Amino acid sequence: MAKIELNTRFGELSIDPSQIITFPRGIPGFEKCTKWILFHELDDKGNRTSGVVTHLQSVDDEAVTLSVTEPVLFGFNYELVLSDSEAAELKLEDPNDILVLATLAVKNVVPQLGDKLPLENLHANIAAPILINSKARVGMQIKLVGKESKAGFAPFTAKVGI
Repeated sequence: MAKIELNTRFGELSIDPSQIITFPRGIPGFEKCTKWILFHELDDKGNRTSGVVTHLQSVDDEAVTLSVTEPVLFGFNYELVLSDSEAAELKLEDPNDILVLATLAVKNVVPQLGDKLPLENLHANIAAPILINSKARVGMQIKLVGKESKAGFAPFTAKVGI
């Protein structure tokens, strides 16, 4: 299958169609964007520029990119209770196939810093995690308000390399 070329805010991306993650209902606020890819920014040598931030890029709208992170990197853990319809939508057979991500937003915009934001300026949305079945390549965002799911912090002693 031919690669898909995207012109994003990070430059040109060449996408293998097998890497596309389908969000059948889109993501709240981006309902028309149902095809996404996950990627890390790389430096000139091909190394990840951050060990914390990953990007969820819409394939349907090149202008839409969400910065995301794994909450577990910060000692934050979820105990998720999915409905039968949510599990079916995710095509979930094994709970170990689920990748849990939190969207990131900038708390304090500092224009003179450009794209080089200190991590303390990032805010993670832990109340509405993004769930991705890494095996079936299907995702959804769920809201934890009023759900049986629990979220909490576990002791965290390791430093995250950036």
